[in-house]
Amino acid sequence: MLLAGGSSGSFTPVTHTYTTGTGATETVPTGATTVVISGWGGGGSGACSSATGGTNGGAGGGGGGYFQKTIAVVGGNTFTYTVGTGGAGVTAGTVMKPGNAGNASTVSGTVSGGSVSLTANGGGAGVNAATFGTGGTATGGDTNTTGSSGTAGSSAIGGNGGGSPNGGGTATYSSVPVAGNAPGGGSTGGYGINDGGSLAGAGGQLKFAYT
Repeated sequence: MLLAGGSSGSFTPVTHTYTTGTGATETVPTGATTVVISGWGGGGSGACSSATGGTNGGAGGGGGGYFQKTIAVVGGNTFTYTVGTGGAGVTAGTVMKPGNAGNASTVSGTVSGGSVSLTANGGGAGVNAATFGTGGTATGGDTNTTGSSGTAGSSAIGGNGGGSPNGGGTATYSSVPVAGNAPGGGSTGGYGINDGGSLAGAGGQLKFAYT
């Protein structure tokens, strides 16, 4: 959890930041009147070409989606949340292996300002050399932004991993595979004959900023 300083009347603004949690509870602190909720889905992982050869590296995974929502609250209101994990990397085998999609980050609950149901979907997996992971979508926020897609692999090079809006930027293959950038970035593809596999997409994140 991270604390942000400052003051607004008798309540000191505070931000609760989470990088893990499944079906967890967030309780609004006493004195808060408004919360800005920001969320990123987990990034997808890239594909990896054969460990025994192959012309092109695997395509990159997509970045997770992003939402932001502002709503009125009172102390003691609660939300239920889950932080999406990134897609696991894959080990090179005898054929091209697809990566794994990232998982969704969600927030739900009914507070003084009404009901919320927020989802930032995870980025898609790189499938093969040419088919990259698409960016995750988002729903329920005042702002809902789709993550960036990965890119295709090329000769002996894995494709880049997509970025997550206002979060983890593009992961660029640089002679070796690169993990997704937090929060929510997709990982690069892998060129199996040299790399042994691809790495994981970055996990998602949730922020509750209270004033």
